[in-house]
Amino acid sequence: MTPQAQAWIAEFSQALRPYVNGAYVNVPNVGMQDWETAYWGSNFDRLRKIKAKYDPRNVFQYEQSIPPAFR
Repeated sequence: MTPQAQAWIAEFSQALRPYVNGAYVNVPNVGMQDWETAYWGSNFDRLRKIKAKYDPRNVFQYEQSIPPAFR
């Protein structure tokens, strides 16, 4: 994405903050703090275990994807 588009997303997200809780997982926001909770809530640890089972090599990954949990 271009810096202009990223700036628009950040401004729009800020404007919506009083009205929403969380984030839309199909639009990664590289500047988001605590994205694990915003995207996945209390399910993050459980989803890491599932990821470890079905994608242990982390083939399906991007900057804010769920990393596999290793025991």
